[in-house]
Amino acid sequence: MRLKDKVAIIAGAGQTEPDGMGNGRATALTFAREGAKLMLANRSRPSLEETARQVRAAGYSVQTMLTDITDEADCRDLMSATAAAYGRLDILHNNVGAGIVEGDTTQIDLADWQASLDRNLTGAMLLSKHALPTMRAQQAGCIIHTSSIAATAAYPLIAYKVAKAALNEFCRWLAYENGPHGIRCNVLMLGLMDTPTALAMYHRSSGDPIETIRGQRDALPRLGRMGDAWDAANAALFLASDAGAYITGAVLPVDGGLTTKVGL
Repeated sequence: MRLKDKVAIIAGAGQTEPDGMGNGRATALTFAREGAKLMLANRSRPSLEETARQVRAAGYSVQTMLTDITDEADCRDLMSATAAAYGRLDILHNNVGAGIVEGDTTQIDLADWQASLDRNLTGAMLLSKHALPTMRAQQAGCIIHTSSIAATAAYPLIAYKVAKAALNEFCRWLAYENGPHGIRCNVLMLGLMDTPTALAMYHRSSGDPIETIRGQRDALPRLGRMGDAWDAANAALFLASDAGAYITGAVLPVDGGLTTKVGL
């Protein structure tokens, strides 16, 4: 088992759509199967507990904590609860990310802009800030933040795009700053993913049927399909495991070759 006895926090372990398999839920199940001791965090309790139920149904134990990563006290409490439950922290996997379709800069609502920056960038900073003291004391740790190809491609989710581009650079700083402490930090830059949340967002924005949206998105990656939640989870597993022990500061596209069309 590639994560045997590793303690992992997965933030954003739930999903906004109740059915199907999102990236956070798939990562929780994947990490559990590979031997990790899990602390799952999410701001929605029903979604969080459904992920925990699925992990337990698969035969694994798990702890949960209701957490809003944009609240510094919540981030601090999440680290304290993990330490109390397990005594250490080996992996911080931040799967939180969401945006809205603004379409045009003149249509941006200031409150929505700030909320997107808080959710997609500031929350990552707060989680990292409060995970680092434990990891530095151990002289070991792995931080993974989830970004998007929106950071480098033309996307109508403007605030989300800006936040994820900044997140990529923040993670590169974390890697530089914390390498001497034995801590690695990398970014998953996800492409078009066939997840309930992503498809529902574009359905609400466009009004097009889900299957129409799925067909349009499947045609874009060079591998001929969207990724799914398990593709994201397996990439996270690689970076969290000893197989990725010499990788830090990487911004890893998980996109089926989509960014080969637009460059990096």
